[in-house]
Amino acid sequence: MIQCKDFAPRITERGSFGGASDYESFSEVVSAVNQWIETTTIQVINVESVVLPDHLEGTSDGNYGLTVSNGFYPVMISQGVTINCFQCVRVWYRE
Repeated sequence: MIQCKDFAPRITERGSFGGASDYESFSEVVSAVNQWIETTTIQVINVESVVLPDHLEGTSDGNYGLTVSNGFYPVMISQGVTINCFQCVRVWYRE
């Protein structure tokens, strides 16, 4: 069965009101991906860079954010609402 796993930048420093103020760089995310691949018994099918909205399911522990100093993409949708999107890494694999 083919599966995928998304890796988002981790929050490295909290800002005022509990919001994130600083995040891992994209290269640190790539390092985390490499470490995960080395420590699991999977067959990697593909690795890609993806732009995702500012919340990912499964990252509710508060350690992840999706803002990166070198990968921030504000997207304007209807009614003038802005959704922040960020550069992440997606790994497609088979167990």
